[in-house]
Amino acid sequence: MDFALSPAQQEIKDRAAEFADREVAPHAAGWDREERYPAEVFEKLSEAGFMGLCVPEEYGGAGEDFLSYVLLIEEISRADAGVGVTLAVHTSAGTLPVLIYGNEEQKARFVPDLARGEKIGCFALTEPSTGSDTAAIEARAERVDGGYRLSGHKQWVTNGRAAGTMVVFARIPGGVTAFVVDMDEEGISFGKHAEKMGVLSATTDDVLLENVFVPVENRLGEEGKGIGVALGTLDGGRIGIAAQAVGIAEAAFRYAARYASERTTFGKPIAEHQAIAFKLAEMQTKIRAARLLTHEAAWMKDQDTKHGEAGARAKLFASTAANEVTYDAVQVLGGQGYMKDHPVERYYRDARVTEIYEGTSEIQRLVISRGILRELEDSPESPGGIQGSRPVVG
Repeated sequence: MDFALSPAQQEIKDRAAEFADREVAPHAAGWDREERYPAEVFEKLSEAGFMGLCVPEEYGGAGEDFLSYVLLIEEISRADAGVGVTLAVHTSAGTLPVLIYGNEEQKARFVPDLARGEKIGCFALTEPSTGSDTAAIEARAERVDGGYRLSGHKQWVTNGRAAGTMVVFARIPGGVTAFVVDMDEEGISFGKHAEKMGVLSATTDDVLLENVFVPVENRLGEEGKGIGVALGTLDGGRIGIAAQAVGIAEAAFRYAARYASERTTFGKPIAEHQAIAFKLAEMQTKIRAARLLTHEAAWMKDQDTKHGEAGARAKLFASTAANEVTYDAVQVLGGQGYMKDHPVERYYRDARVTEIYEGTSEIQRLVISRGILRELEDSPESPGGIQGSRPVVG
């Protein structure tokens, strides 16, 4: 069992960390304070080859593996969680579904612009009355000559106003169907811009569809098979959010550890007091465990093996860890941690949503528990038949 990154993966991690420290971290507090989507940083991410890192070269990407992409998301999120989720949604929810479920013509038409960062991708599934219950989608697609007319209200679309391409889900008589839509189509407008607790440098918007014409060649997959597209996309997207959570937790831990080594009480650094030392030990342990689960899920996706439950485990544990670690980071700083003078206050707010989007923690537990029951059904006579662990790399 080899836990080491390959030389290529380590190089990507180092480049991503250097980019994050130079281009993202110095501006993160300002973007948060202004609640501003920093379009300029995505141009730089594009120039660095990061907007399509795990997209094959034939479609305009860098051709790296999914684990490399996960390393990128962690490092960018360590600097700014809003930039991290924008990049994650663009890649795993806005680009990869077209690559995975699209036909060759669709891949050639849509993916290169996304992979090169010339367009930003978004994913429109949630509606005001539907969240985790994806089968209850109310947006409608009416068959017309040459395609469909889409109408509906999509809520909390990350990258909404910034996007050039949208993967959207709507109901037809045959069931929920997926489509790829250019955001400049007539009939697309924006509703409420979400006022959020955290990840404030990411734009999150309601997208309104009013009789939007979508040609039949923009249908993604078969009619009535959209739920499979949505759930398959979320299986991979959750791994990216787990990486985001690890990045947030790592940032909070590093800041708290540095502060604890410099802040003195009773004649010595507070890091030498057992109450703080033990807290730091627990924080680091949670982060490392979360990272291993995330790398395991990414490795399984790279092996083209079933990874839905692994992604759910990674997201469940990493998002919980991020919330606990950022909470403890604020506590280590005491009153200072509650002030916007220190970034742990921002990390604390940013971490909260990782337990909500791309499937709540409750949904992750549902996915995992159903997997356990399936394994029990497959091997009812042998408790040892349940797979408690899988190979982990990275």
